[in-house]
Amino acid sequence: MEYTLQLIDEKVKRHQVTALHLTSALAFIGAGAIIYVYNFQIKPWGLGILLAGLLLLIATIVKNKWVTAPASNLAFRVGELVLSLGLCGYSVLQHWNLPIGIFGVLAAGVAFAIFWERSGDGKQYVYVSEEGIKLPVDSRKRFIEWVEVSSVIVKFGTLSIDCADNRLFQWNVHEPAFNQGDFDAFCVKQIEQGAAGKKAGDW
Repeated sequence: MEYTLQLIDEKVKRHQVTALHLTSALAFIGAGAIIYVYNFQIKPWGLGILLAGLLLLIATIVKNKWVTAPASNLAFRVGELVLSLGLCGYSVLQHWNLPIGIFGVLAAGVAFAIFWERSGDGKQYVYVSEEGIKLPVDSRKRFIEWVEVSSVIVKFGTLSIDCADNRLFQWNVHEPAFNQGDFDAFCVKQIEQGAAGKKAGDW
């Protein structure tokens, strides 16, 4: 038997997506300005990077919903990745250690964001079964055994998991598709079995 509860919060939050776009924009603005002012050999490239950063910054602030929408967000991410890799590669050729680090880290962050934002359907779940409770992917602890649990309550759209060591996990959840009474009875039974196992020394 396994019960599934869908969280209201999605795996990827808009403010997290926005933050990385803003970070990329500021990095491009800074790099473009420095190249434009101090590097006369590629001055036009510096201006182009500066303008790209400014456009990204303005779009992220003014048209945030459009920029963070899945299709347009991916396009912006790919552009950010290409530009970051280009700046990192040029910095390697010029032996500029600080820009190598900055744009290397930025490129890695954008690459991970592309993977993270496109993995799965973006929804988060808590799974309750005989083995224990599997928590969402963004939780520091991914699995709780029943021997650790004091109570599991779904009430007023909130899932609360109270642990024996006073840890408390809470999420807002959608209306469950299962029978509430059956779920409550199942959780009580598993908690009692876990407590009995702990007393017997099985844990």
